[in-house]
Amino acid sequence: SSGINAEYGVVRYLTHQGIPVFCVYNGYDGLCKGGQLIKQMGWKDALGILSKGGTMIGTARSPAFRTREGRKMAAKNLVERKINSLVVIGGDGSLTGASIFKTEWPDLLSELLKEKQIFPGNAKACSFLNIVGMVGSIDNDLCGTDMTIGADSALHRIVDAMDCLGSTAASHNRTFILEVMGRHCGYLALISAIAGPCDWCFIPEAPPEENWRELIVAKMKRASEASKRFGMILIAEGAADQDGNPIKAEQVKQLLSDAGMDVRVTVLGHVQRGGQPSAFDRNLGSRLGCEAARVMTEGVKSGVEIDPCIVSLKNNKIIKLPLMEAIKHTHSVKECFRKKDFAKAQELRGTGFSKKVEISKMLSVMDVKPVAEGTKRLHIGAAFIGAPAPGMNSGIRALAKIAAYHGNIVTVFHEGVDGMVGADYAQLSPDECDLWSMRGGCLAGASRSTINPSNVKAILTQFKKLELDCLVLFGGFEAVTSTLTLADHVTIPVYLIPSTISNNVPGSDFSIGCDTALNTIVRAVDCIKQSAASTRKRVFVIDVMGGNCGYLAVLSGLASGADAVYIPEQHVNIDQLQCDAYRVMDKIIQGCKRGIIIRNENSSPHYKNDFVTALYAEEGKDKFVTRSAVLGHIQQGYSPSPFDRALAASFACKVYRDIVKRTTKPELTPADLVVVGIRGSVTTFTPVLQLKMDIPRRVPVDNWWLDLKPLVQTLALPPNTATVQDNCTDTCTHCDEK
Repeated sequence: SSGINAEYGVVRYLTHQGIPVFCVYNGYDGLCKGGQLIKQMGWKDALGILSKGGTMIGTARSPAFRTREGRKMAAKNLVERKINSLVVIGGDGSLTGASIFKTEWPDLLSELLKEKQIFPGNAKACSFLNIVGMVGSIDNDLCGTDMTIGADSALHRIVDAMDCLGSTAASHNRTFILEVMGRHCGYLALISAIAGPCDWCFIPEAPPEENWRELIVAKMKRASEASKRFGMILIAEGAADQDGNPIKAEQVKQLLSDAGMDVRVTVLGHVQRGGQPSAFDRNLGSRLGCEAARVMTEGVKSGVEIDPCIVSLKNNKIIKLPLMEAIKHTHSVKECFRKKDFAKAQELRGTGFSKKVEISKMLSVMDVKPVAEGTKRLHIGAAFIGAPAPGMNSGIRALAKIAAYHGNIVTVFHEGVDGMVGADYAQLSPDECDLWSMRGGCLAGASRSTINPSNVKAILTQFKKLELDCLVLFGGFEAVTSTLTLADHVTIPVYLIPSTISNNVPGSDFSIGCDTALNTIVRAVDCIKQSAASTRKRVFVIDVMGGNCGYLAVLSGLASGADAVYIPEQHVNIDQLQCDAYRVMDKIIQGCKRGIIIRNENSSPHYKNDFVTALYAEEGKDKFVTRSAVLGHIQQGYSPSPFDRALAASFACKVYRDIVKRTTKPELTPADLVVVGIRGSVTTFTPVLQLKMDIPRRVPVDNWWLDLKPLVQTLALPPNTATVQDNCTDTCTHCDEK
């Protein structure tokens, strides 16, 4: 899977600790064969692998390792090199094999000693085997973790294919059936369906009703009669009905073709496993690799046996799970399928899986529920405040579709606050915005104008004229200040859905658009690196957006293997700049060809891009050439990533549910003006007056991602920095070598 080059983090971290690292080529097959397939790695061996798909050390299925004799040979090969710790990257099969190997280890050593195949001294040094696992699987099927390495990259492949198929399908008025991977887990199909547009989604955890054949034919016919230009059906390869009978793409195609529809099938296959890893997968692999290496370091330095575990991502934090407990829960999902306990299967899949199934169904509905006589239709206002962010269109599309399904109305103010003041608005129909999810920018229009004391009365007059029941704002910090202004004039509930590439809205770990911008930056850095592939040694100083928030700089620095990152949250002085320049110089002297410096646009009012570029150029002189790049507004463009599309749709669905509850309250208070957010994996509604933020600087007080910045330097720089020691000033407080 893409992003599985997590050995990058393991190798870099352990070499900094002075611990020898060996890589086993071709997985367990290489472990059994030994020889040149087990090689010691140095810091430079991990250069340039972050942007590559697959794995640099290869992987292979090993019939030999499935046998006890094969595992005995693997033990011999490890003991000969005095290796007693293994980091295993793979799926549940690889991790189960590692658990068996550890259990058998003492007996295998005894047999090898008895047969005189290993030296007693080596056996004593390897009296136990430490195992730490990392899950590399595009299926995202391990219970107990929110994401596995490779799943996000696979989603990029699928959603890109959906966008391409949508264009050709709309041209020919066709229905496309897209089969995606997911033998026992429907995660890829489910999230792709939410990212949309999708008319029907088949996954193992939520089999369709018994009469699904009649239902899908009727639904696709209604779509065609409603002048919908194309249809999209997603099928996970392991999809089945409630009796366990497989549901295949060709079967569904035949069903719809017999009903007179023009249908095509596309099976993505191994395209989903390849390609460059997404920014998320690069960072996840590095974070998990560093944590696995840290756990191993504790065992190596203390000489103590550690419990076999898996390092994984849960609620946006890296945690440890008992290895076999996680595997046991994962295997129990198949047992739930056998027992037809699909609710339990969804529960085992983790936080929010069942809710995502519900969201997928809500977004694919065609019918509109009739409004009971005497029941008032809800009128929801929506506006986009601030700069456009990729994914905004997905959010308003989801809101319009769900509201229409329940017989309610969404009115969009064009150009944000300017549309509120100038009475420029229109009702949004779900048909009109059905294809918006794949489009970047903001199709309804956004502006940086804010709601303020000078225009708030005119805006409230418009709300009253339209008889709005609530207001949904998409935007960044401009939307925050606008909501604060409305808090003094509470007439209707107000929801702020964070939408900004800067990710600086308090109350949420992530904002819509920040993932797309991050991927855009990482792609640009990859291109910049390639531009210097055939030239002399170069260092690039790259400016990224973010205002006073360093999120994009830190996360793109980690994903691209940057040598230094400068952000507003941490003061930059001349000593640090000079120290970093010497570190990069030392790296170049040791044989590296390129250096990458990521600088937030507001990291320093004095040490701007030109100054930093000139400083590196002067210090580097004949060692390397320095160039600068300002990425600019390309960071606000591009088609939204799967994460941003799904997050926007999820926010919109949860906002709609809360609107129905909050609009029935007899009396409103400022607590009914809220910021919708995601904390870990939980959606939150925080009253805007309770937000912890630095209003003059337009940033939250707490930032979870700041803890990742030290990893950038740990992973990027060589363990020996003699040049730094020789040249750094006595007053430098940033050089840990002094």
